[in-house]
Amino acid sequence: MTFVSTLGQSLDQIERIKITQLQLASFQSQIATGKKTQTFSGLGNDVIASKRARENFAKLDNYVNNIDIADRRIKMMFSALEEIKNQAEDVLNAIEIQTQQGEYEIEAVSDLARNTADFLRDLINTRDGDRYLFGGAETVDPPLSGSGTLETYMQKQLNDWVTAAIDTDQLIASYGDSAALTDTIIGYSATLSSGSAKNVYVRVEDYTEINYTVFANHDGVRDILAGVNMLAQIDQVLDEVTLDPDDPATTITAPGATQQEQNDNFYKFFNDMAAMMNRALDAIDSELYSLSQSQAQLDKIKQSHKLDQNILQDTISEVEDADMNEVAVKLNALQIQLEASYRVTASISSLSLVNFIS
Repeated sequence: MTFVSTLGQSLDQIERIKITQLQLASFQSQIATGKKTQTFSGLGNDVIASKRARENFAKLDNYVNNIDIADRRIKMMFSALEEIKNQAEDVLNAIEIQTQQGEYEIEAVSDLARNTADFLRDLINTRDGDRYLFGGAETVDPPLSGSGTLETYMQKQLNDWVTAAIDTDQLIASYGDSAALTDTIIGYSATLSSGSAKNVYVRVEDYTEINYTVFANHDGVRDILAGVNMLAQIDQVLDEVTLDPDDPATTITAPGATQQEQNDNFYKFFNDMAAMMNRALDAIDSELYSLSQSQAQLDKIKQSHKLDQNILQDTISEVEDADMNEVAVKLNALQIQLEASYRVTASISSLSLVNFIS
């Protein structure tokens, strides 16, 4: 039997089948991934719109991530300041009750102040991971160490006071004046003590940064530390406020030749301590308000970024996502076409001269 040469037709048909198979694979990939193509080049003229939208989306995503990190740290700082305030209020309430009763239980108040002082140090050294939050841009070293000489300093001032080496006004100045009670004595880090600490900012937009700095040596925190640590040392120096009717040889009281003078000197110092603590609490309230404002700004900007991201995501989807219904219809049609092509190819391959003539 003589066969008709159909090599040319077969090769042409095979090439058509290959093209159809590639189209079929493309449609199958679109069904599997939901995307028109797996490469940017496959988007044709839409590639620029896709790349720009993705670039802007990623940039906004970085800003949102920055905001989330800053928001977490602000919440931690806010919580720490709230607790510092609560601890200071407990000490303040204790000494105000003493004033109202006209008596002063030196040991009880000092014990409370000592316990509070230890807790305050931990709060001031609050960390987010390995990052200290109250040291400004200096995040590696703790803002408040235990290497200060605050305890010794306070005891010396009290000793000088009861021995009349300094008067009550000078005692008050010794803890209220930052030139006398320096940050180094308190135990603040070298960066804070030198005043070289930098603020902390979070970049939230191309040209916008939000400052959420609270330094550990902020006036409010500093005065609370000074007040609490001074109160913690009183029982180490004084036995009682006034001498009545104790032995003057073995009882140490506030300075004064008479009970009235002793009483007046002590409560002048004592009332100033309470007033300083109250001012410190007001100052911390101001810092809490500032943190709240920064947090509100961050939240507002974040919501704006999320809205912009949704718009960009719509653009990306419009350019890159395949229409599943349309792809399914085309895929089905292509499968039918491919099956028909296979049958035609098989027929051409088996074509003989007899079949061709008939």
